[in-house]
Amino acid sequence: MPADRRILYLCLGGLALIAAAALTSWFFSNFERRSQTVPISATAAARRNPFLAAERFLTRLGVPVESRAGRDLLRQPPPTTDTLVVNGLGPLNARRRAALRAWLKGGGRLVVEAIDLWDHDRQADDFLGEFGIRLEKVETFTRNDTGLAEVEWGNGRAPLTVEFNPRWHLEKNEANDAFLVQADGHTHLVRQAVGAGWLTVTSDQQFLTNEHIGRHDHALFLAQLARPAAGGKVWLLYDSAVPWLGALLWATAPAALIAAAVLILVWGWSLGARLGPRTGPPDRRHRDLLEHLDAAAAFLWRHGRAAQLVEATHRQVRSAWQRRRPELRHLGPMEQAAAIAKASAQPVEPIARALQIDVQDIPGFIDQARILQSLWDGTRPRHRARPAARPYPLT
Repeated sequence: MPADRRILYLCLGGLALIAAAALTSWFFSNFERRSQTVPISATAAARRNPFLAAERFLTRLGVPVESRAGRDLLRQPPPTTDTLVVNGLGPLNARRRAALRAWLKGGGRLVVEAIDLWDHDRQADDFLGEFGIRLEKVETFTRNDTGLAEVEWGNGRAPLTVEFNPRWHLEKNEANDAFLVQADGHTHLVRQAVGAGWLTVTSDQQFLTNEHIGRHDHALFLAQLARPAAGGKVWLLYDSAVPWLGALLWATAPAALIAAAVLILVWGWSLGARLGPRTGPPDRRHRDLLEHLDAAAAFLWRHGRAAQLVEATHRQVRSAWQRRRPELRHLGPMEQAAAIAKASAQPVEPIARALQIDVQDIPGFIDQARILQSLWDGTRPRHRARPAARPYPLT
């Protein structure tokens, strides 16, 4: 390679390295690496279950936990070694309240949110009212109220910071035997022993939801609050509302609903189904009487009722001959046929067959009708033809 070309390549390479170094220096001088949190929408499971993050946190700690919806756990409480966390207790009848109280006395642990404001004019007919616990609204709420509470959980540990909703608070009658958590001068958590179990009531459970479980010490407070007995399990009842009627029917009798749906579909299909071709509008025109008689006779003949076609003719022919010859009324059928045959100058056998035997073939029926017609004609009076008038002679 010539010396001048090699020098040219070295110069170009050096310029390229200088440009790359200058571009790298400019990039790091004008840009810096940062981490950025991009919010994304919650999953369908998180939107449906506000305790989903709490369930996963307890699972990570090795605590047996399960989320549920509905009121089955309130109708039939779990074993007394379990802890039941309820997102809003709602109304219960006397039998359900008694069963839940018996479950607490047997060792069950209930963590529940008070959702109904106390009415001073009513009796303590709800579950929490039976324990002297009621929910009230903070009348002197100010913007300085933060709802932050320092919870001393014992064992010489540092207090836990928990944030409650400052607009609501609890009132407890005879609170000497209960553990209270207060913030801004108001009580937000009451925990008391009920027999061998524990009842924990909060003014709100916002600190347990997916959006707030990661703030302050909420997750650790949940672990302390919902700790079950040895061998127990934590149940997170995130929705205790009564389901709509369709959900109840599907849960109790799905086969009946499916059968009813199929029946309705078949009934709807049957409304549009038809048998045979479509019939046109009725013909309002007057029909010929002979066509009607012909159709009626054809129907009787097809159904083996040939006797009905000649029965009336038999009666009329006999009556006519008996009026003409009264002595026929005292004779038997064969004697009547012989007398009629003699009077009409016809053979006896065809006349007897026409008056007595009902034929079933078409040729025989035609012969029978012809003979009866001739006998009927023989009973009609004969009129003599009048002689033509003679013309008068012309004179």
